[in-house]
This record gives sequence, structure tokens and C-alpha cells, in this order.
Amino acid sequence: MKKQLILLTLTLLSQINLCLANEQQSFGNISYEKATNISGKQRMLSQRIAKIYLLRLAGANGSEVNSEYNSSLQLFQRNLTILETNSKKSSLKVRAALKKEKEQWRTFKTIIENRSNSNLNSVMNASNELLKRCHSLVLAIEEDSKYSKEFSNESSGDQIKVETVNISGKQRMLAQRLCLYYTACRVFKKEKLNSKGLCVQVENIYKEMNNSLNSLLINDLNTFTIEQKIGEVLTLFNQIEDNKRDFFNNKIPLSKIMILSNKITNLYNVITGQYSSL
Repeated sequence: MKKQLILLTLTLLSQINLCLANEQQSFGNISYEKATNISGKQRMLSQRIAKIYLLRLAGANGSEVNSEYNSSLQLFQRNLTILETNSKKSSLKVRAALKKEKEQWRTFKTIIENRSNSNLNSVMNASNELLKRCHSLVLAIEEDSKYSKEFSNESSGDQIKVETVNISGKQRMLAQRLCLYYTACRVFKKEKLNSKGLCVQVENIYKEMNNSLNSLLINDLNTFTIEQKIGEVLTLFNQIEDNKRDFFNNKIPLSKIMILSNKITNLYNVITGQYSSL
């Protein structure tokens, strides 16, 4: 009887530990890879919304532009809800980062309600602050994932997936940010903005995207499909590379950069989704 009781206790403890391990391996009801992907999309959306705000001020008010603007607002809010719902058992760091992102999102929404050239500095500053908050959440989720996988004795390769999702997902943001600063540099030089700093940003963003592209090209996680999509990004990127001087001097039509940045964003969205599903 005593032996049976000990055996039953050990079995129960084993099941409890297994449940805890399984719980630790996910971000609520989704994987850490998907949580990193979703939180990373928030970075991109923060820049896309600011980009469209500037484009609309510059006169781009077609149905496609307005649809992109409205859908971006809705996506940001929905992603925020998904992250909040699944963060109940996350670390204090994750929950604090999520709270700060939520607060800045409310501030940002209030600021973009004022559609005026005099509001440009406020929009640029608020979008940059929102980007920082979003990025902090991505890093906090990545850190939670690292501890979780160590706790459950998973291989280091599993954590590499999360880190790669972060790097790949960041390219979506950079593609939108590239267009945001290209627009600011090309169209709003006469406004009270630091046009020199804005134009330098364009070059810095481009360089970061180029370096990350090289890194992803040789990533060990790459499948045939991922490599195909990265090849498509390279083809689009070469359109800038072949006209780099004109690009840095704002001589390429804004409409072309808009289309190019959206295509690169969409491709990286597919690539990041592929990484998160491995």
C-alpha cells in the first residue's frame, strides 16, 4: 500500500511538472515564435501609420491609401488585444512592456487625429516612441522564450527560431520606415523638421536592411521556399541598389518607393511567417 502511494505521488508530480513545462513553452495559447511575430508586426504598423499620415498630408488620398491607413489602425489594436490576452502568465517584464506599448498607442492615436502640417514633429516623435515600446515588448518576449526553453531543456536551435523571427520581422518595419523617412525628406523639407537628419536616416535604414538581408541569406533555418522569397526581396532591393545615388538624393519618384517598400514588407511578412511555423 505504501509503495502504491509513493508511486501514485511520483506519477502526479511527474504530470504536474509536465504540465508546467508545457505551459512554460508557450506564450499563452500561442507559441513564442508566433508571439514574436505578432509583437514584431506592431513595430511595422507604427511606421506604416506614420508613413501614411505624411503621404495623406502630401496629397495621397486615394481609396488604396485610406484603406491601408484604416486597416493598419485596426490591425494594431487587434494584435494588442491578442498579446494582452495571452500574456496573463508572462513575466513582469513582458506585462510592463505591454502596458507601456498600450499607453503610447493611446497617445499616438490622439496625436494623429490632428491632420495638419504643424503636427508633423509630434507625429514623428510619437511614432518613434511607439516603435521603441513595441521593440521593447519583442525583446521581453524573446527573453521569456529563452528562459522557458532552458527550463524545458529544449535545444538551442529552438531559441534560434525565435531570434530569427525577430530579425526577419524587423525588416517589415524597416521597409515602412524607409518610405516614411524618404517621404519626410522629399516632401517636408520646408516644414520645421530636421531635413538633414531625416535624409541621413534614409541612408542608415537602407544600410541596416542590406546587412540584415545578407545575414538572413545564410541562415541555417532557410527552406527552399524561404530562400525563394529572400531572392524576391533581393530583386526588389536591387532596384534601389542600381539607382543608389538617385535614391539618396531623393530623385526617385515617391510613388515608386511606396510600391517598393510595400512589396518588400509583404515578402518579409511571408518569410517571417515561414520562420515562425518551422
